[in-house]
Amino acid sequence: MDERTSHGLRRRLPMALLVAVVVAGVAVAVSAAGRPLPGLNVAPGGHWVAFPGLDRVFHINGSARTVDASAEVPGLEPGSQVVQGETSGYVVGRSRIHEFGKSDLSVERSFVPPTGEVPVAIETPGGPYLVYREAGRVVRLGDGAVTIPAGGVLGDPVATPDGTVWLHRLDSGVLCRLPRDAEQVSCPVAAPAGHTGGLTVVGRDAAFVDTTSDVLRPVTGDGFGEPVPARMDLPPGARIAPADADGRVAVLDPATRRLHLVDAAGLDGRRAPATPISLALADGDYAGPTVSGSSVVLLDLTRSTVLTYSSQGDPKRTMPVPPEAGEPRLARGEDARVYVDGAEGRHVLVVDHDGAVNQVPVVGTQRPDEPGAPVAPPPESPVSQPQNGPAQNGPVQNGPAQNGPPPGGGQNRPPSGGDGGRPPGQTQSPPSSSRAVPPPSPPPVPASPPGLPPGLRATVQGENVQLTWGAAPPNGAAVTAYQISWRPGSGAGGAMTRPGSARSATLSGLQQGVTYTVTVVAENSAGRGAPATVQTLVPVQRTPQITIRRGEDTTYDGCEAPDCAYMHVEMTGFDPNTRYEVEVFSDNTDYSNPGRGVRTDAEGNEVFEDFPFESVGYRVWVEVNGVRSNYYVWPGG
Repeated sequence: MDERTSHGLRRRLPMALLVAVVVAGVAVAVSAAGRPLPGLNVAPGGHWVAFPGLDRVFHINGSARTVDASAEVPGLEPGSQVVQGETSGYVVGRSRIHEFGKSDLSVERSFVPPTGEVPVAIETPGGPYLVYREAGRVVRLGDGAVTIPAGGVLGDPVATPDGTVWLHRLDSGVLCRLPRDAEQVSCPVAAPAGHTGGLTVVGRDAAFVDTTSDVLRPVTGDGFGEPVPARMDLPPGARIAPADADGRVAVLDPATRRLHLVDAAGLDGRRAPATPISLALADGDYAGPTVSGSSVVLLDLTRSTVLTYSSQGDPKRTMPVPPEAGEPRLARGEDARVYVDGAEGRHVLVVDHDGAVNQVPVVGTQRPDEPGAPVAPPPESPVSQPQNGPAQNGPVQNGPAQNGPPPGGGQNRPPSGGDGGRPPGQTQSPPSSSRAVPPPSPPPVPASPPGLPPGLRATVQGENVQLTWGAAPPNGAAVTAYQISWRPGSGAGGAMTRPGSARSATLSGLQQGVTYTVTVVAENSAGRGAPATVQTLVPVQRTPQITIRRGEDTTYDGCEAPDCAYMHVEMTGFDPNTRYEVEVFSDNTDYSNPGRGVRTDAEGNEVFEDFPFESVGYRVWVEVNGVRSNYYVWPGG
């Protein structure tokens, strides 16, 4: 089957994307027991992270909090992000997108994105999708990949559980939907002219948070539903979480550094919305908010710290991002967990649905708590005093504040009688509740499994393979052992254990002509770490041999029957598919022949008849690259 048949019919790639196909080596994942995994069938969810320094991507199993697979992707760009669909993963850089198979962990192709901006990635049924906000384009990857124009600069996109992507055109306020498998958007509704806001998902449906009217509007394919009041003054520059957390939508006000949790349960029409909850944050810059299950997640960029809260505003966890991880960023995985990784790809933090945060070293270097590591200052509390004084417990009452922020959740409000820039006839919203929470103490960083052993190499030495590797990062506990396993494409392999001080091992008893996948995993008191893999072909041990004898009779230029015949030459054990020069000799000094060139077959063999000879009783022989045949005494005819 040619390339057009095998690949072109399987995926319809847009012309703007399609450029070239690249091939990379296969990297086989290894379980905690040291057994190679059959691709990613064992880990359908989780999150992939790119490590440009190694030209590899690693799969983070969020539920197990381990690295359980990796694949080699040559030419990774710094800052690349990885998204996954049902059967493939995609490494997305500014100038290149590499696709690799999740079953065999090998690169299938690469193509050029429609623009060089960094897209918003969405993992959802029917996707994944890349939303290029400035260019106003959406790329749906996977089977039937297409580039879809969305009509102008876009806000943050969201996806409902059925795989529908919703888009907000910022210039016109139009809201557009891209159903699963559709190749164009439809735009059933528009926000009121001049109104700001953003999209979110509440339950299974999309909603528009209108920060001008301070309402939440349910969105369907037929238009807006009945609005529900937010019961607070939503700031125009609010950042809105892509989904609700137990019925509350997280809204970040970066100007006043406050996190609001707005009750969206009223969208079902069964009850009135509850009073919003407002939390004051420490001074600094923040990324997010986003949602992991029932928890709200923020990333404090100033202190490089992850903050998590319950849907009721209770702080759950404060976790510093390891400094070697690189510039951190938030990603919401296919399993609805939040992952915090950096451009370097060395460490990943996994935020579980209950707000717990766990560190997964990928191939980290020195941990902050190891001897000699620099000591970072303790992170500040995720919930600090508000800008206008300490917050009081309970709802804010109308009238003068008692040791608390002014009405409206601590935002600066105009004097009584002022309209604060609101549309005529619109009343001021009731204030939200505000809380002061004691700063949680950052927990000590526990030991975690070692990183990937660097520099794994396999060198064939006769019938054996010599392995060498570097010291794996210990990540808080000394490396006690290296677990080594090897397996052919089919059949049984083997395993051995080497001490933590070892940097080499010899594999023996291997089959000739077979390719083995070799894995080395470091182990410490916290468990086994990320696997390093390499493939090596054990060549067939060849012993070149040549035999000659009398062949078919012939008459040739003075060589007369019955004594004249060709020499029958058989070459075995030579390098396959290789050209050799065959030289001919005899102890009859009157005989001369220039020889000939031959090419061995795929097995390293060649059989032919040539070199007419008739001198009965004289010896003949041939030589190829210093290998000499038998001496053959020429018989009479």
